[in-house]
Amino acid sequence: VAKEQGWRTYNVSVDAPEGFDVTVMPSTFRLKPGMTATYEVTVSNVSAPVGEWRHGSLTWSDTTGHYTVYSPVSVNSALVGFPDAVEGSGVDGSTSFDVSFGYTGDYSAAAHGLEAAMVTSDTVVQDPDQTFDPGDGYSNPYTFETSGSALLRVAIPPEAVADPDIDLDIFLFDPAGSLVATSTNGGTDEQIDIVLPADGTWTLWVHGWQTVGASADFDLYAWIVSATPGGNMTIDSAPSSATIGTSEPVDVSWSGAATGEWHLGAISHAGNGGLLGLTLVEVDNR
Repeated sequence: VAKEQGWRTYNVSVDAPEGFDVTVMPSTFRLKPGMTATYEVTVSNVSAPVGEWRHGSLTWSDTTGHYTVYSPVSVNSALVGFPDAVEGSGVDGSTSFDVSFGYTGDYSAAAHGLEAAMVTSDTVVQDPDQTFDPGDGYSNPYTFETSGSALLRVAIPPEAVADPDIDLDIFLFDPAGSLVATSTNGGTDEQIDIVLPADGTWTLWVHGWQTVGASADFDLYAWIVSATPGGNMTIDSAPSSATIGTSEPVDVSWSGAATGEWHLGAISHAGNGGLLGLTLVEVDNR
């Protein structure tokens, strides 16, 4: 921004988010107009609670006092970082992902599944007013027992209907009878994932929003993955403990995932206080 062609020296000042230490390397640099510089910001949790946003900033100021560059810093501390889902294919196969640690202590990974999809072929009729009401006869109910489960997934993918203009929607009720999730995408491309579902009977309704005719045939896919480790998926390599600020790979393999079927499993991550979350593993061999 400077019109002058000489060097300008910039120094950084840090307003650290409460509960965090922030370091900037380098903390000073020299620039002429048109030049660029790169710096690295490291944020370390000292006393901030997990899952709560804290805010601060960096300000670069040149030594003449003419110019300042301000950058907000927002931080939400997490104990661990890992992907929500990974994909693979093949009867026998493998995949890998990294897990990053925001604490030091115990860590373990466990494999759950794989589970082949339960496929239900059915027909739903057109709803004249296109308004979902489980009591009006224009939606089909399906029940799933989730006791001791890590994951419930229900889906109607685009290829599960014959005509791309068919638009079916899904509505999921928990064991208490409360509507907790919907998938109402344009066209039929519906999926709901419930991680650690409450024990009991869940009810899914498939709604005939637009059947392109009096009715539409469809295939409903469903998976229930047990919270107890086991199955045809294996942890080949994973860290046995957590060290704050590090990332390490988790290597996973499977065998016997049948050709022509859609499989789902999960890798559970556990730490000092118990379960930290799941990474879903999807193996689509259709």
